[in-house]
Amino acid sequence: MRLSLPIVLVVTSTLVLAGCGDSGSPEEGATSSAAPTTAAPSEPPDPSAEPSAEPGVTPEPTEQTTEPPASPVTDLPASVLLPAESLFPEGEIRTEGEGVVDWVFPVPCAVGGPGAAVAMRSVAQGDGTFEVPVGHHQVAVFEDVDAAVAEADRIAAALDACQGTGSDGQSSSIVEPVAVGAQGIGFVVDYYGALQANGDEGTLGYYTAVTRRGNAVTLVSSEGGESSIAASRERVVGELGAAWDQLCAYESTGC
Repeated sequence: MRLSLPIVLVVTSTLVLAGCGDSGSPEEGATSSAAPTTAAPSEPPDPSAEPSAEPGVTPEPTEQTTEPPASPVTDLPASVLLPAESLFPEGEIRTEGEGVVDWVFPVPCAVGGPGAAVAMRSVAQGDGTFEVPVGHHQVAVFEDVDAAVAEADRIAAALDACQGTGSDGQSSSIVEPVAVGAQGIGFVVDYYGALQANGDEGTLGYYTAVTRRGNAVTLVSSEGGESSIAASRERVVGELGAAWDQLCAYESTGC
């Protein structure tokens, strides 16, 4: 039987549409039409958390090392002494010595020497002629800071006990603080007692000063001569500051 053309076209179209409908499975269609899912936001990393070791690797314990405190310096080279140009009077005879000796104070107020010192150096500059003072610089170094503190305290106590009117009934001596280093003290020898009597800074006399830096104690003096107390104090305190600068190696924190 022959089919007419319109019937053939209808049958062909129906087969084509049926073939397109079978190309995808129901599961695939359901999946493509489902609403997209949203993943839960991850927690931000904790900046304080330490990084974790690799799996199966036990982290090595961190060894805490503590540096031992440095031992106090007890060497005492000649370079700790003020050079000739920094000690008054300049251009005069200079005599240096090594070894423990008495601190340079006037005989009525002698305090002896630093018996606990490990080493000591001294220098005297000038000979005292023509009423010119003699410059002195002394440095003593001790086994530790405590020993140096004890020596500075001993000197201060001895001078404090000695101050006042001299045995001649005219001269006097006065102890005062000095703002250089640690435990700084100044010792005034007043020839005529005018400073003690009425505060006359222009009266004749001389000045000695002591201070400590770390485990070292140092003294500077402008002994004798005919300087005013004010001029002698200014000179010696300036020299003491320079002497303190020479002792940075004996400071626990170093230079």
